[in-house]
Amino acid sequence: MAGGKRRAGGVYLRAPGEKRRPPPEAAAVFHLDEPGVAGVPLHHNLDRLPTPEGAAGDAVRSFLLAALGVWAADKFLPRADTSDGWTRSITLDLPVAPAFAPLLPLLARLLRGMTGDHWTLYGREGAPAIPAAAPTPWRDAWQPEAVALFSGGLDSLIGAIDLLEGGRRLLLVGHHDYGQLAGLQQSLAGALAAHYGAGRVRLLSLRAQFPQTRELTLRSRSLLFLALGLAAAVAWGPAIPLFIPENGWISLNPPLTGNRLGALSTRTTHPTLLAALTAIWREAGLSTPLSNPYRGLTKGEMAASCRNASLLKRLAPATLSCARPVASRWQRQAAGHCGYCYPCLMRRAALHVLGLDMGDHYRTDILTAPHILARRLQGRHLRALLLALLAWQTSPGDLEARLWLGDDPEEIPSRLSWARGLLRAGFAEIDRWLREQSPPWRREGWEQEMAPEPAAHPENLSPWENS
Repeated sequence: MAGGKRRAGGVYLRAPGEKRRPPPEAAAVFHLDEPGVAGVPLHHNLDRLPTPEGAAGDAVRSFLLAALGVWAADKFLPRADTSDGWTRSITLDLPVAPAFAPLLPLLARLLRGMTGDHWTLYGREGAPAIPAAAPTPWRDAWQPEAVALFSGGLDSLIGAIDLLEGGRRLLLVGHHDYGQLAGLQQSLAGALAAHYGAGRVRLLSLRAQFPQTRELTLRSRSLLFLALGLAAAVAWGPAIPLFIPENGWISLNPPLTGNRLGALSTRTTHPTLLAALTAIWREAGLSTPLSNPYRGLTKGEMAASCRNASLLKRLAPATLSCARPVASRWQRQAAGHCGYCYPCLMRRAALHVLGLDMGDHYRTDILTAPHILARRLQGRHLRALLLALLAWQTSPGDLEARLWLGDDPEEIPSRLSWARGLLRAGFAEIDRWLREQSPPWRREGWEQEMAPEPAAHPENLSPWENS
């Protein structure tokens, strides 16, 4: 929604240098780390990000400020304060260019699917601003032929290797909100530059930090990452493509159990969501090509098809896939992968395809940890994965139905063949990892923990019932 009367208690994002005063009833006022300005600061280094002039620049800055505001509101407003413990009603007041204001309802609808919340977006029409940037972050006139998001994870490393093997001059865009991740991205980018040449690949390391984090689900983080990548791509020309290297299983992100529907099983690079995002960009006058070339592959298939297998095997152990990478600091443990979050499980299944799965590379080896399923936090993702594997083996139609809950029935047939292929390959990859890497006592223990009382109902059968 743009214009109109604003609801009391909304969140307000102040543009740099903006003179307008926020409404006194605003629940929170965010600003981009401006000295002497009241409100909650967003720490950043966006002055490293070049943006074009004219209408394209206004559109990029509007979208980037909107993504920053959404990300900050997502982190600031705890889901625990809502009646159902999840769904929030968020009103966000944003500085946007006049041409971008009519697109805010489309963005609000996209956010509903991405985060599971109800969003109302108001636009303060005017020339949006981000900190002034130099024409290029480098002293020379280096120009990329493609831009790729670079998280420091396994998928982003594979994507970078494949693009570089194809001969492209590549700009990697990294986003970090803590120093360890920045160092990891820089180390991997440096290794790629050492292998392919400094003139072939460079890293644009961008920081956006929000110090008052109250919510950790962070479903909107990928929107900010995409906005940063878009801004970088547009800065070097309308035809520079933006690549989002992410495996198709995560893009599809099937709800593992019945209570993991909607945003509980977020699909931030789902083809439908990316199509909606591309439509918003097109309406804003931006023609940047957006591509995820791995939408049809599992993580293991993506790894196995990498165009430089030896380089991938050498660098893969240095990548970070964990959803809880900083939790070790709170628990006074060594840094690294927790071993029990969903991304860690998917990483292990994929690395097993390459023969690189090592349980001692994780703080918790879920394949050998005793009574892991009885642990509320450490066992919940593995339990969900085992239940989903069982559902796929016994009643695949039920699991397929979870994918389309709430979707337009007319769009389901066109997606079904793609989804079925991914589900088949993905569950086979997971099943193979669990079978081949788990010791016999582990599988037997899981059978007992998953079905403490023998029963004829399918939901109480073991995933290894027919093994």
